[in-house]
Amino acid sequence: MNMKEAAEDKTIITVTGPISTEKMGFTLPHEHIMVDFIGAKQSGKHRYNRQDVIQCMLPFLQEICDLGVRTLIDCSPNYLGRDAEVLRELAKTSGLNIVTNTGLYKDEYLPDYVHNQTAEQLAEQWIKEAVEGIDGSSIKAGFIKTAVNPNPLTDIEKKLITAAALTSNATNLTIATHTCSRVAAMDIVKVLEQNHTPLNKWIFVHAHLEEDPEALVRLARLGVWIELDGLAFNADDNHSKKLHYLLDKGLEQKIMLSHDGGWYNIGQHNGGKITPYTHLCKKFLPRLRREGVPDSILQMITVSNPARAFAV
Repeated sequence: MNMKEAAEDKTIITVTGPISTEKMGFTLPHEHIMVDFIGAKQSGKHRYNRQDVIQCMLPFLQEICDLGVRTLIDCSPNYLGRDAEVLRELAKTSGLNIVTNTGLYKDEYLPDYVHNQTAEQLAEQWIKEAVEGIDGSSIKAGFIKTAVNPNPLTDIEKKLITAAALTSNATNLTIATHTCSRVAAMDIVKVLEQNHTPLNKWIFVHAHLEEDPEALVRLARLGVWIELDGLAFNADDNHSKKLHYLLDKGLEQKIMLSHDGGWYNIGQHNGGKITPYTHLCKKFLPRLRREGVPDSILQMITVSNPARAFAV
């Protein structure tokens, strides 16, 4: 980290208000507290009881607080289970810093209006959620969540990434994009460059699914954040392999780790089967230590890098 980054990266926007990045501590940069896969046309707050969600998910958050986790980035966007009020109540009750987002997902999770609006019109709405608050509340978005398929970008995906770039340029919020492949990632890089958005404001989400580790190296060297975030899916060997490859190339300052875990699944009885957010602390970090990764590097990956990645 250079001195310019150290001087500028000071604040993160949580659901209870802005805090210094120094208070973020151990951070899980890609998790979900609640998700609804019914599609944009039917999703909404009418489909669940807020107190049921809070009662179900609170013990999972208290568990990671006890393990030393201090911040959780919730990656469920609008129309896919985002409820800023639920997140704020959970943050207050658990003592965990929680960050929510603006932006949209993809495919059937996009509302109809997206097809008719321009990138500038979409960005205007997302900027409002970052500056004024979400759904009429005072809770502000702390990053931008988008999603694309692992193929060359479609026109609507390009529009969404352009909207995210415009929002980032106006707010300095970081963009996290469900991406999965180098093909989509390189297309996203082109859109960001066309809009003069710094590449260190973009997170390659689910980068562990890219089979070519050298592609991750190339992207990291461009400034992109490489997020290996599928530890909830029995993917330890793959994560370890990709992480060591990046470390061997001297790219420890561009890596983040998370589970893509949780979550209360709206529409399933009692939220369905919840995957705890504990595997990184309990299993994967001890494995990395046994494999020779120094604690200083693990501290960078789990504390320093998320603070730099999400700083506003």
